[in-house]
Amino acid sequence: METREEIVSKLELIRENILGFIQARSRQVTLVNQMRTAKLIQQDEYSDNTLSHKSLKLAFSIMVFSSIAILLGDLLYVILLGAVNRLIGDIIFEVIFLSGFLFLLYRRMKGSKDSWIYPATLIMGGILLVFPLRLLLTPNPITLILLGVSIVATYFIIQNKLELMIAFVNKGIRNKNEQHLRDYQAVVAENQRLELAYQQEGRLMENFRNQAVAIGQGWYPKDYYALDAVNYLIHAFNNFKADNIKEAINLYDTYLDRAARRAFEAEMIELEKEQIINQERMIKLQEHANILSARQIAETQEAAAASRAVASELENIRYGR
Repeated sequence: METREEIVSKLELIRENILGFIQARSRQVTLVNQMRTAKLIQQDEYSDNTLSHKSLKLAFSIMVFSSIAILLGDLLYVILLGAVNRLIGDIIFEVIFLSGFLFLLYRRMKGSKDSWIYPATLIMGGILLVFPLRLLLTPNPITLILLGVSIVATYFIIQNKLELMIAFVNKGIRNKNEQHLRDYQAVVAENQRLELAYQQEGRLMENFRNQAVAIGQGWYPKDYYALDAVNYLIHAFNNFKADNIKEAINLYDTYLDRAARRAFEAEMIELEKEQIINQERMIKLQEHANILSARQIAETQEAAAASRAVASELENIRYGR
């Protein structure tokens, strides 16, 4: 029969392995909390064969036509009446107004979902049409010539300059897609590093568990491989409260009801299922958890499992128009 000192020595070895298991498991918690789900967001480049492009082309044509008509009308006023101040004022107005209008068109071409952009574009387009409509209400050879020149100039500008705007928008989309790709690759690389560390901690946990079981084989009850239990048993033997393991176990059961230990373990399992694991509470609960029934963190944590598989995950989110 083993002496009290021999039993305490073996219990201390079991405790060391339980502590090692808990520490490895706590590091797994930290690693799981650091994992992030990676999503690759890629936006389609702007295409000129869609219905939205036709409406955009119309809006761009209105902008160009109105601007040319206003400018030619002001030049005529300068030539006939010397109204230079009017020309300067209209140019300032056009620069400010057209900048806002171009900004709205740019946002629409990039697939913005802001609901205010479409009505704002209609309102600004209507304002731009005020001057050409005024010319139509006062028809004469001069105004008809102005309108004709404006239409011809608009046609040539649309044919040559709209493509430049499309190219500019698509360049911005490509740059943003490339940045999203770099961000995605960075998350994937970090998750892969965390996954390797996670697996290493899992192997350590198995080693500590196997060593603890090997030490207690044949004499230590399997329901008591918990840090709180081993600490109590060591205390009981050191203070001559028990002469054998059965007496020490009975004392511990009196000290801490078995149902209470089951409640601790149940709470820990629920905690593992949370998206971000509460590390402080987890560490506290592990003192009462049996390492033989404990699982690796991510075996019951769906978010972590998804994070570990993220290296092969690819989600294409298409921006509709």
